[in-house]
Amino acid sequence: MAISLIYMARPIYGGWVTFTAHLCLKYDCNLFKIGKRTEKNQRDYGYGVKYHNVKIHELIQKDNLVITAVDKHYYEHLQKFPDGTSVVIHDPTELKGKNNELVKHLSRFKIIVIRETMKQHLLDKYQIESQFFPHPLYEYPKIQESNSYYSVSLSRIDFDKHTDLILRANQLIQEEGKKIQIFGAENRLYVHHKLKELDFETYWKGKYPKTLPLQYDGKDLLNNCKFVVDMSIIKGDGGGTQYTFLEAIYHDCALILHYEWVQHGTTFMNGHNCYVVGGPRGDGEPFVSVGQQIADIINSPLDESYSQIIRNSKELLKTHTDVQWFQ
Repeated sequence: MAISLIYMARPIYGGWVTFTAHLCLKYDCNLFKIGKRTEKNQRDYGYGVKYHNVKIHELIQKDNLVITAVDKHYYEHLQKFPDGTSVVIHDPTELKGKNNELVKHLSRFKIIVIRETMKQHLLDKYQIESQFFPHPLYEYPKIQESNSYYSVSLSRIDFDKHTDLILRANQLIQEEGKKIQIFGAENRLYVHHKLKELDFETYWKGKYPKTLPLQYDGKDLLNNCKFVVDMSIIKGDGGGTQYTFLEAIYHDCALILHYEWVQHGTTFMNGHNCYVVGGPRGDGEPFVSVGQQIADIINSPLDESYSQIIRNSKELLKTHTDVQWFQ
């Protein structure tokens, strides 16, 4: 059956965008955005995906509608969608705000979540049942030409991504060639208030093109990379996967994650399928900053325990490559 995906949000980078692309590519869906007029020609969405701008009254007539993301700029259109329309909600921040229109429509939509923590959050706070599906991973072909980055960060540069911790780690990483190179779209307010004293501009490479695989200067960003560092902490969320995690594992990179993320689930385990920093210290253990913990991991030589983490993390991918979102 033909699935019609609708992207109803302003961001052109980040998890919403990547998720929509993987869903579209994996299941050969049609992608639409709401436009002032219906256009004949397709536009470039990124990641090898095309989309159509379509008037809202035409869009709601299509079968098998799935809204892959929605923000406040599109709330006015929610009331026009029929009951039972599928809507993906990614994290609790999408439901914040006193007059959040999405919350008002939850009970009449079919809600899909991509982390089990979000499923519980909807039930506890809104008494809304939802269906959980893991992130779909489209197994894109890799390219041979590789960059030479030892460690990277691929997340947005923002408050909830805690890029400042990564930059503090760079101050403590001994070899220049091992320092964490930072890629992604930036929140300029966050950069101004949190990063300007931490040599952000030295390590920030800018936004990477929306391609699969991720590329920089026409070379595969992750092929030879050893570590992907992600310090995401989202209140009320965590435990599961993000696309930066999946892409890292897909390319045989070890993940360094924050305890505040992994503690919410059982997917990631320190020393088994990732490295975890920022956790509670045992009795008598001296305090070690998160930056120092990251640096200690990257400063250490790669050994069999590193190789085992890579092998164990690969076991997670099957869930995301085999998942069937649409029957």
